[in-house]
Amino acid sequence: MTEPRATGKTIGLVLLTAVSAVAALSGIVFDFTATHLYNPAWPPHARFHGYLSIARTALIMLAVVVLAWGPVRAGTRFGWGMLALLLLGWLAIWFVAPLAVPGTGDRAAYTFAALLTPLSLIGLWLCRPRPPS
Repeated sequence: MTEPRATGKTIGLVLLTAVSAVAALSGIVFDFTATHLYNPAWPPHARFHGYLSIARTALIMLAVVVLAWGPVRAGTRFGWGMLALLLLGWLAIWFVAPLAVPGTGDRAAYTFAALLTPLSLIGLWLCRPRPPS
């Protein structure tokens, strides 16, 4: 008996899961440090907002994974639309933040978003809902 081949949809779901894991874990690894959330030079309210940002990212990425392996895998258009909105909206924030709050953009943030955006788009395209055949 042969093993089933991975379909484009499955590859897309795995890619979206990997992007979500990297996004959620990188905030925890890189921001819960002495240069960010534990930086004594940061006022307590700034650290609070830093924590909120990381917590929201983790929650959005969890929702992306749940949507991917639930409604999107089942082929629902609404589930795919919600997943796309959450993921692409989260990515857009990375590019809009420096415009909304000048001085907040840096090379690391742009590089992070620039790497995750094409991977997200490929994953979304691979698992997009298709008309019944």
